[in-house]
Amino acid sequence: MARHQSKQVAAERQERRIAAAKRRGRNRLFLWVGATVAVIGLATLFFTTVEPPKQAAVAQGRASIGEPAPAITMADFDGEDVTLAQFAGTPIVLNFWSSWCPFCIAEMPDFETVSRAAGDRVEFIGVNLQDDQGLANQLRKETGITYRVTRDPRGVVYDAFGGIGMPTTVFIDADGRVREVVTGQMSEAQLRGKIAEHFTIEV
Repeated sequence: MARHQSKQVAAERQERRIAAAKRRGRNRLFLWVGATVAVIGLATLFFTTVEPPKQAAVAQGRASIGEPAPAITMADFDGEDVTLAQFAGTPIVLNFWSSWCPFCIAEMPDFETVSRAAGDRVEFIGVNLQDDQGLANQLRKETGITYRVTRDPRGVVYDAFGGIGMPTTVFIDADGRVREVVTGQMSEAQLRGKIAEHFTIEV
């Protein structure tokens, strides 16, 4: 009789342990489901209420030497759209720069000098890459550059031209074909030499 009661007590304890385990499992499931729903809700709220950066650049295609440049649309510092197509028939020097890049800052006065010397024979476009607009604007004023500047806040134009370091300078001929992509700081003499080499223009 005692043995039977002992077995019954043990069975009841086991049942209680199983029931408790099931309750814990259900509680964990409810917590997991609740947390998942909360995360999904927050993510949905974020992506539906946060707008993409205004005037984001757009690039279609990838650059290849000797081939037409990607179709690019960017906004300048005044918010006006700029495309490479609008300069058809004019060689382009596309220079990626940023306020966090000391080598970019160092070469900007040389680019300004050569840009002025080239006049309307070569279109210089400075592309500000993933930068604070206020700092970029301040740097533009400090360096005294007067050539056209645009913004690439997400780096899509930089990626389209295969950028691997800063600064990066792209030479696009009058037919819209990419002639060379140069990584690293360029001096005034080097810049003049590349323009003569790729565009047959002496500046």
